[in-house]
Amino acid sequence: MHLGHRFAAALGAALALASSFAPSDTRACSICQAGDPLYSGFGATPLEASSFSLYLEIQGWRKTSGLLPEDGVVEKGREVNESQILSAYLSWSPLDRLTLTLDAPWRFNAVIEEPEEGRSRSTLSGFGDLSLTASYVVLRNRPVLPTTWVDLRLFGKAPTGQREQTVDGKTDPHLQLGTGSWDWGVGIAGGHRVDWGSFYLSLFYRFNGAGALDYRYGDVALVNLAFDTPLGHVVGVPALDFLTPGVELNFRYAGEDISEGARYQDSGGAIAYVTPTLRIRLPWLEGRRPPSLRLAAQLPFGQTWLQGEQHEGVTWSAGVLLPF
Repeated sequence: MHLGHRFAAALGAALALASSFAPSDTRACSICQAGDPLYSGFGATPLEASSFSLYLEIQGWRKTSGLLPEDGVVEKGREVNESQILSAYLSWSPLDRLTLTLDAPWRFNAVIEEPEEGRSRSTLSGFGDLSLTASYVVLRNRPVLPTTWVDLRLFGKAPTGQREQTVDGKTDPHLQLGTGSWDWGVGIAGGHRVDWGSFYLSLFYRFNGAGALDYRYGDVALVNLAFDTPLGHVVGVPALDFLTPGVELNFRYAGEDISEGARYQDSGGAIAYVTPTLRIRLPWLEGRRPPSLRLAAQLPFGQTWLQGEQHEGVTWSAGVLLPF
């Protein structure tokens, strides 16, 4: 069978497998952003053996939902989450086909509570939960700079961030820097590059454990499809090939969070995003793997699949890739 057909067959099987993992209504993950950070950082090409890369990304978002219940009582009003996260993704390929990626986040959390009477704003910043992803290439058409490849992924997260800090007299689980839970996940991803662009598809499922403050972020399923192409090829001007525009389709599905043993009704559901991107090859340290700047804006495509009172705004991001 031709390798391109094997690539399509493998990803088709992965899609069928992912659909069998669809979360139940008791699962959710308000902390999981849509998208694929490994693609954001390193594009549709796996790392070569003995290579090392650093991707620094700042991301920000705004989301509104109903107030969290306190002692089983649900108060009318809304909660606004306006947060940012600075993540350092360190990727290393100690062996051929194997890549390890450590995510070290620094969080800037802000939660605004707007009950029927009064308004409060609480902030908390600091080191978040460390996570590690192992990727192993199971299919490729050549050992160096493959144009077609598929890898399998295993993810793990440790509760390294502060998860029981009191701010303004309250311990709000949505404000904490960490969840207090041990989480893990599995996924599959693949890329295919042609002369005029690159295609990428990834599927990921995350299992979250019981967290701190009697709050559980449940499981989440993510699907991401992306395409990018050098601008110089599109317009016929090779000098513009340092600009690579692209577009992603990001999808997230989850159920409701569990707070104090009960479902948090204003959480979970499904949402899709259209994400225009632009990667800019930087003129310094030119080489086989030059550094680059990536800009993106995740635009929600409808809100009707979200459960309860929820509204997600645009998620913006900017990152710098430094390969070594």
